[in-house]
Amino acid sequence: MKKIIAASVLSLAALSAHAAEQGAYVFGNLGYNFAKPKKLDTHGIEGLSSSHSAAGGSWELGGGYRFNDHFALEASYADFGKAKTSVAARTDDANGNAGVALETTALRLAAVGILPVTSELDLFGKVTLNQMYFNASANASVSIPELGFETAGSASEKQSRLRPGIGLGAAYKINKQLSLRGEYEYVSLPNWAVNGQSVMQTGMHVLKAGVNYSF
Repeated sequence: MKKIIAASVLSLAALSAHAAEQGAYVFGNLGYNFAKPKKLDTHGIEGLSSSHSAAGGSWELGGGYRFNDHFALEASYADFGKAKTSVAARTDDANGNAGVALETTALRLAAVGILPVTSELDLFGKVTLNQMYFNASANASVSIPELGFETAGSASEKQSRLRPGIGLGAAYKINKQLSLRGEYEYVSLPNWAVNGQSVMQTGMHVLKAGVNYSF
């Protein structure tokens, strides 16, 4: 009888723990986006040099609902930073530069599969659908000091695309409401080209760290 009572108590405790995993939560992440555009081709012309930089710092705010120990849905807004590439000309007679920048934000939905490892630690994988908003801008300038000549111009283009993504991560519970999370995520990108020359890589690799607060 004592064994039956003990087993019943443990079963009720386990059910209570499972029930506690259900509910709504909000989260925030800070991260780094390693996506880097290709260098613009200088075609070996003397006096031309090219450079590029990764999109860099990113952030995300969102909320979710955990249905049970193993599944949750999330919705969020993310800013993935701005990637840049440029080419510059420096000669005795003239100076000039041309650059392209791609700024990316997104509205996101994620299906999250969760694997509880301990009562404090969860591993998770996610599949995301991202409504991405791209703001591409280009600028160029040329100056010839001896002639007193200087000109500059710029152009911009906005597009939106629906792109898939995947991610892996872990969450560690500090207490019943608060947990820390870290994750790696890959998001597919369309192929961006300038004058027929491919500029952007095919995807973004993002490392993120953040916090969850459960209600």
